[in-house]
Amino acid sequence: MPKPSKTIQEQITLLQSRGMQFSDIANAPHFLSNISYYRLKGYWWEFQDDKTLHHFAPNSIFEDVIDLYNFDRHFRLIVFNAIERIEIALRTKLIYHLSLGYGADWYMNPSIF
Repeated sequence: MPKPSKTIQEQITLLQSRGMQFSDIANAPHFLSNISYYRLKGYWWEFQDDKTLHHFAPNSIFEDVIDLYNFDRHFRLIVFNAIERIEIALRTKLIYHLSLGYGADWYMNPSIF
């Protein structure tokens, strides 16, 4: 049975009832409406001391969850930037060597693959 939808304020109330604290509760609706409850859920998982009842450990602060989310977002950008550089360099080398070895139409030769 699907869970009923909750408004942003109901989500905040649910988090509070489970022990989540807010340093600046006025900013919580902004984050929940732009990131979403269910995306943030993965980041507050480790803040829970009871993962069955979804109760938060003492001193679990919503803004710490946002900081963890932002760290992950920035880290992902750094990693994907590095992966892109590696991918382009590898593709460039592959094209260069295959072009020299098999001619300009190397990509149309199925026997290479």
